[in-house]
Amino acid sequence: MRTVLAVTNVKGGVGKTTSAVYLAAAAVRSGRGPVALVDSDPQASSAEWLERSPIDGVRLVEAPTARLLSRAMEAAAERLVVVDSPPGDEKTVRTALEHADVVVIPTRVGGPEPSRVRATIELLPAGTRRGLVICAARTGTRDLEETLSGWEEEGEAIWGVVPERVAIASGADAPLSVVGLVHYENVLLQALDRSRRRAQA
Repeated sequence: MRTVLAVTNVKGGVGKTTSAVYLAAAAVRSGRGPVALVDSDPQASSAEWLERSPIDGVRLVEAPTARLLSRAMEAAAERLVVVDSPPGDEKTVRTALEHADVVVIPTRVGGPEPSRVRATIELLPAGTRRGLVICAARTGTRDLEETLSGWEEEGEAIWGVVPERVAIASGADAPLSVVGLVHYENVLLQALDRSRRRAQA
């Protein structure tokens, strides 16, 4: 069964590209490949990352418009399709979400993050499986604990808390972090479990 996993948040700078690349790499690492990583952001962050540091088993597809994205998702033959969506382009984001079996929403602690996550959730088609990933988290802090409890009170699932690590934040400038791969593999397991349940419903 093919699964389309969209990584999205209407806000930029929250870890979408890092999450998309690590999820794709984690899928290959855990034997769930091959993977198509579709970069729908005109800034082409995922594309630049993979051009500099290719990942065996991950095929890059650049689709920087809603039309190209729709075609790329429909044409992909891989078992898993991971979509790195752009910030601020509602048409393209909606296209990604309409095709997605499951959605991962990267976010961070504090500031305007909750309102941007809520705005992203409002774009989701009814019944879409979703989970939040707290990126660059400073573990053991009160801010993180308050963020987690706040989302739990709102009924939102937290699929992962990825710790703040230089290796994870370095992007293509460093090899993929083993710590990061382990955290994102756990996120992937939850996302694929939700996707499987949706297919069976």
